[in-house]
Amino acid sequence: MINLLVNKYLLGAAGLALLVAAIWGYGRYQYAQGVKDTETAAQLAAAEQYKADIKRVNDSIAILQDYIEELESAKPQVITEYRTKAVEAPLPADCRIDDGRLRTIQDGIERARTAGQSVRAVP
Repeated sequence: MINLLVNKYLLGAAGLALLVAAIWGYGRYQYAQGVKDTETAAQLAAAEQYKADIKRVNDSIAILQDYIEELESAKPQVITEYRTKAVEAPLPADCRIDDGRLRTIQDGIERARTAGQSVRAVP
C-alpha cells in the first residue's frame, strides 16, 4: 500500500515538474518572440528615419541647386552691366570711382545677396 501511495505522489510530482517546465519553456519562447519583434520594430523605425533624412537632404540639394542656378544666371548680367559702365565712363586718372560706377557695384552686390533670399531657407 505504501508503494502505491509513493508511486502516486511521485507521478504527481513528475507531472507537476513537467507542467512547470512546459510553462517555463513557453515563457522563454514568448520572451524570444518579444525581443525579435522589438528588434524588428527598431530596425523599421531606423529605416523610416533614414528615409526621412534622405528626403530632407534631397530637398535641400534641390533648393541649393536652384540657388546656384539663380546666382549663375545673375552673374553674367552684373558683369555685363559693370563692363558697360566701365566703357561708358572709364576711371579718371586719379582712379576714384564715380557715383554711377559705385552704385552699379553696390546694386550688383545687393542682387547677389538677395538672389537666394527669394527661395525658402535651406533646412
